Amino acid sequence: MPTWISAALQSKLENVSRAALRERAQAISERYRAGGNSDVIRSEFDALAYAVVRMPATYAAVRAALAYCVEIIPEFAPQSVLDVGAGPGTASWAAVDAWPSVRRTALADSNPQLLELARQFHNSATASDFDVTLMRGNISASLGDTPTAALVLASYVLGELAATSLDHVVGNLWKLTDALLVIVEPGTPAGFKRVLQCRDALLASGAHIIAPCSHDGLCPLSASDRWCHFSARLPRSRDHQITKGARVPYEDEKFSYLIAGKASADVKRGRRILATPKVTKAAVTLTLCAPGTPAECVIARQRKDAYKAAKRYDWGDAIKS
Repeated sequence: MPTWISAALQSKLENVSRAALRERAQAISERYRAGGNSDVIRSEFDALAYAVVRMPATYAAVRAALAYCVEIIPEFAPQSVLDVGAGPGTASWAAVDAWPSVRRTALADSNPQLLELARQFHNSATASDFDVTLMRGNISASLGDTPTAALVLASYVLGELAATSLDHVVGNLWKLTDALLVIVEPGTPAGFKRVLQCRDALLASGAHIIAPCSHDGLCPLSASDRWCHFSARLPRSRDHQITKGARVPYEDEKFSYLIAGKASADVKRGRRILATPKVTKAAVTLTLCAPGTPAECVIARQRKDAYKAAKRYDWGDAIKS
């Protein structure tokens, strides 16, 4: 995460019992895994425990998704952001890092403790060059008077909705979008299923899919045992390790995402790599997004320049040629 967020979070951890923080973080995680939502966060201490455990991984996933967007549309320079289900502002901070052009961001969330933590982050010494508006309300009921924004973010929040209301909420988000809508969900089969449902609804509304899809046709994994997801590796701070009870100094956050745009029909999306490339001395094999079924692309060693370039490709990259 950016230094100013890490420093602000660290300052709040002074004189805080790590054992108590870990106990509360584990309780919150168990409630979430049992189908709970942010209502389980009921105090400042709860919000802090949640931020220590989940904020780094959520930030890494959102920032990775936005990096793909920057690569595809380098000229995009949003000044306004709407972050729905914002929590402590994680996605907004990732957007500000990706686009220094951002001048104002609106954070909407139903949990007052998380919004207060977001306010404190923004008030930290080096984060004062953009304005933040905090709006308390439920994602499915509080969007009517919300101003539009160039960039609308919905990260790790759609899982709190009933499947029957998802299309309606995504439709509302699309109406509030002036340029791009970014959706990030956990990289699980359930998270991917929600992303697929959003994709169908947005295409029906005339949206252009920017990423990760290479096309607007049937998703090649929609009827597969596999699911479209990606991975972001992040280092764990000592407090992160202690609070999560983790032994390794890093974490791999799996995520699914979707970026939809208005007036983006001419964007060169490339072909997205859907799995870790298989590299041997004889060839590099890539699994690529394509209509109908994933395409296998084999680049033989005899094609020296292409083989050398392919060895640098990674899961999630888009091949432009």
